[in-house]
Amino acid sequence: AEIKKMGKAVRNMVEEALDVYVTGDEERAYEVAASDEVIDNYFKEIQNMAVESIRQQPDTVFAGKEYLQVITYLERIGDYATNLDEMAQKMNETGCKFSEGAQKELDILGDAIQEILRLTVEALENDSDYVARRIEPLEEVIDDMVLLLKDRHTARLCEGICSIDSGLIFMDILTYYERTADQCSSIA
Repeated sequence: AEIKKMGKAVRNMVEEALDVYVTGDEERAYEVAASDEVIDNYFKEIQNMAVESIRQQPDTVFAGKEYLQVITYLERIGDYATNLDEMAQKMNETGCKFSEGAQKELDILGDAIQEILRLTVEALENDSDYVARRIEPLEEVIDDMVLLLKDRHTARLCEGICSIDSGLIFMDILTYYERTADQCSSIA
């Protein structure tokens, strides 16, 4: 039950982080930081429960290790959300903006990230192989999108449409999105 709660908390945290860089809402930025603490607490709690279960019932070692892996992946996604939040705050502080094309691309990719997280949490909640099998194809699409967006970004830089500062943040966001999708794939 706790791992399901952790999954929901991570999904909500990523949604909040995505909202921060779109809206610039500082209150949401504080919510992301608070969510990181909640996720870290879930991580510690579930980790302790899994280790205790392994100690008490050595025949559950395999299941315990699986839980430890899943919560590690979820915790990493929370870390990526924190990184996204920090970049959004940096953009707001410096007045850095994305070009219209870059923003539209990030919005589309952000929707894909939210969908892969939704599927991941649904697979965890329902222990569903069917849902879990839908994650890997979406992860591959996200990888392809990231490669395409990096190429488009390079073209915008060469044309002078994007600034170097916003371009660096754009590339970092792409990296965190890709890593989030990778963690979802690992959970599946």
